[in-house]
Amino acid sequence: MEYEFMSTNLPQMTSKGLFEEEKLDVAEAHIDKLFYVLFYAPAYLLRDHKNMETPATFVITESNDKPIASATVQYYEGEGDNPGNWSLVWSFDPADIPENATKYDLKDPLNHKYFRGVAGDKYGIKFYDSGSIVNLMTFSAKQLYKWLDENAKENEEEKIVLDGVFEATVKVEDGVKVFAVVPSGEVKTIIKDDLSIEK
Repeated sequence: MEYEFMSTNLPQMTSKGLFEEEKLDVAEAHIDKLFYVLFYAPAYLLRDHKNMETPATFVITESNDKPIASATVQYYEGEGDNPGNWSLVWSFDPADIPENATKYDLKDPLNHKYFRGVAGDKYGIKFYDSGSIVNLMTFSAKQLYKWLDENAKENEEEKIVLDGVFEATVKVEDGVKVFAVVPSGEVKTIIKDDLSIEK
C-alpha cells in the first residue's frame, strides 16, 4: 500500500512528539518541510565532499553515538565503455555504512551550514541554534523509522512517499522487517553534480 506523506499520521506523530519530548513547536502542516531539509541538506553536504576513491557518509547518531540513520554517496566505475555513476543510499542499518567511509556527523556544527542554507533558501526558516538543528533532524529521522516499523506487514510492502524528496518502504520477510529509503527528485541529481569531485 502506498501513502502520500501528508495523508499519514507521521506529521501528527512528529509534531506532537517534538512538542512533548523536545519542547519544539512545529505545526503539523509544516512537518513536510523538516523532511525536505532532512534529505536535501545532506545531499548538498555529500556533493561537496564526495570522493571517487572513498565513500562519504552523513550520519545521524544517538547521544551515545549509535547511528540512527545514514546517507552514503559512493562512486561506481562503469564497465567497458560505460561511464561510472554516483550512488546515494539512505539506510537505518549501521552495517550499511562502509568501513572506509569518511563520516560527517549531524552533531558537528561545521555541517550545519547546509541545513541553514536549505531551510532558509527554500522556506525562509531560521533555526534558533545548532542544538535545534540536531534535535529537529534527529527526531524526524527517528519518527520516519518508527512509522515504518509500526506499519510493517508480513509479505506486504508499505510505502510512504514525500514527492520529490524520498520513498520509504517496509516489508516483513520471513519474520524480518526489511526497510528501504530511496531519495527521489532533485535529491538524486544534486549528487550527480560533477562540478564538485575530489579525487
